[in-house]
Amino acid sequence: MWDEIPQIEHHTASGLLQYFIAQQSANIIYRGLGHQAWTLSPSISRATGSRKLDAVYADDSRAFKEIAYLARFVNACDDAGLKVAGDSDQLREFLLEPRGPNSRGHVVDLFQYPSLWPSDGNAVFHFLAQAQHHGVPTRLLDWTTSPLVACYFTVSQAIHERRRLFSEKKYANLAEWRLAIIELDTMQAAPFNETFRIRHAPGSTSQNLAAQKGRFTFIKGFELDNLDLLNHRLSHTYLKRHLLPLSAAYNLMRQIEMLGVTTATLFPGHDGAAKHSIESMLLEDLDQEIRNSYAFKGSN
Repeated sequence: MWDEIPQIEHHTASGLLQYFIAQQSANIIYRGLGHQAWTLSPSISRATGSRKLDAVYADDSRAFKEIAYLARFVNACDDAGLKVAGDSDQLREFLLEPRGPNSRGHVVDLFQYPSLWPSDGNAVFHFLAQAQHHGVPTRLLDWTTSPLVACYFTVSQAIHERRRLFSEKKYANLAEWRLAIIELDTMQAAPFNETFRIRHAPGSTSQNLAAQKGRFTFIKGFELDNLDLLNHRLSHTYLKRHLLPLSAAYNLMRQIEMLGVTTATLFPGHDGAAKHSIESMLLEDLDQEIRNSYAFKGSN
């Protein structure tokens, strides 16, 4: 799926960071991916539904999956006494009966006109952003205006994926593994705003969102199989992919930490501190594993 996307191969962490510093632009947003095979598919496309949805809606159950997750998130927030971003009577009614304006400004049932979902109202978007940042599967895809933040996430994802594969006793070719950082040129993508959106949620939506300089992209409609940005027409005109060997992960993390981007700063609070202690250990383990594999090859 990446065949048509322009690609730059970097060999060192320093080379990658020097590129980003030299090519800085206010029009570019970034996304880190822990493995070169991963695509730009949002979490809702990968999430499972439920037997109840399947039984009631049969083949149409996928169209209701995102709404069902969001409604349950709101109910759980209510039970715990937590504030819901963009909360209002209109938002609650929307989750029960999704409605929004069409191109003529007429309010229509979004289940009858699924290409209009989600509506362009700020309340709905802020609610989606909050749910996304707390782990609810949505169509939103996280990006950042900072290439350093994207570098952090590509390393973080890679070390957690390596741990998962190791625990499941699955083979991983570390020599062929590449970290990936994706660039999206928002000016080049602007002509596609009828179906493809780039949005910025206020930092108050989530403490993490502000620290991570977050942006979101999403594609409208209920066809969940088509929400991968790589499937969007002419995506090669506004996307670019940077690749870096996994062996450079340790140096990359150390260099961005010296530039002030750390797990603790991106996830403010005790949870971020705990996450830092875990990830630093995982990163050291990965670096040692790679060094050992090179030493083994060199001795044969």
